[in-house]
Amino acid sequence: MDAMEQAALDSAALAARTILESSGETYRAEETALRMCGAFGMPDAQIIAFPTGFVLSAGAGGRQESRVFRITERVIRLDRIDQVNAVSREAARGGLTPAQALEKLAAVHGKPQSPPLLLGAAYALSAAFFAVMFGGGAGEFAVALLLGAALYAGQFVLARAGVPGQLRVFVLGFLASLLAAAALRAVSAAQEPVITGVIMPLMPGLAMTNAVRDTMRGDLVSGLARGAEALILAILLAAGVAAGLLVRGALWTA
Repeated sequence: MDAMEQAALDSAALAARTILESSGETYRAEETALRMCGAFGMPDAQIIAFPTGFVLSAGAGGRQESRVFRITERVIRLDRIDQVNAVSREAARGGLTPAQALEKLAAVHGKPQSPPLLLGAAYALSAAFFAVMFGGGAGEFAVALLLGAALYAGQFVLARAGVPGQLRVFVLGFLASLLAAAALRAVSAAQEPVITGVIMPLMPGLAMTNAVRDTMRGDLVSGLARGAEALILAILLAAGVAAGLLVRGALWTA
């Protein structure tokens, strides 16, 4: 393959990789890669993608090459998915060369997340409004706001320390119930809305949505994998909350 064909294959692979690493749907990663390969003169491309990786094969003139990627960490980055879609559409319209598409996708893939303070504020406000939605009032709103900020700080520290995602969910559920119980001893507020509000941003809603969507499109392996992931995360989160409540009961009665 010449340099242009290599760039075309690399850009399609990078688009699929970015979508999967950003918690995008499996079918979206496949369709985007195929669309870009077709736009760059490789209409016979084939790809099989899973939540944990993909294999892409394409070429021209009878020559085929493959790209294999293992997806080890996934975060929710809807902004990157939107930008990858924009690049693929522009390439499909003929507005980009393979090299230009690869350059743009590399910039999207390397784009940093929003500042931690902004993400922490968003998490805290989400927790506070969820507390109100589940029957809380002004007191529950204030407590959930503070606990949400503290919980996001804990999540940030655990992520930086390299703690696996499943274990992080358990620890955060444990901290949520324990901190809520400690805070509610000093503030007159209801426990259930506060704990529920604080843990709601941790629920694997996007993973479950993608599992249903993949399954309905016939991607059974991806659908079952995402569904199992969502179920495991929900169980670990509930187990962490239960463990925190048990420890709280043991400490308070000691």
